[in-house]
Amino acid sequence: MAKQRTLNEIRQSKEYQIAKANADLQAEVAENTELKGENFYKNPFEHAEVEKAVDKIVEDLQPQLFDTIFQMICDEMNDNYVFDSTEYLTEAGLELFEDEWFEFYHENHGKIMHKLLQNLK
Repeated sequence: MAKQRTLNEIRQSKEYQIAKANADLQAEVAENTELKGENFYKNPFEHAEVEKAVDKIVEDLQPQLFDTIFQMICDEMNDNYVFDSTEYLTEAGLELFEDEWFEFYHENHGKIMHKLLQNLK
């Protein structure tokens, strides 16, 4: 049967000293973390740098994304006969036709862009 140790003997043991040192270190880390306004050590995946990185990536990619979608819509419209101006006969003068065609083409381009962006949500 193991000898019962006194509280004083337990406090002097190597195991107790290691546990106490770890507890002191954890308290110091928590104190330093609170001074930064973050608790990085409780959840290392939640801190201000992550949000800054996410916002920066969105900021960098959003213009490219819109440009890419815009060009893809143009390419698809060019491949569709409905949006080929040579398919339409008109009695109106060429200048009037070009103005109306410009409005027709861009209005439908906008509709397509809007629907695509709505579907992405």
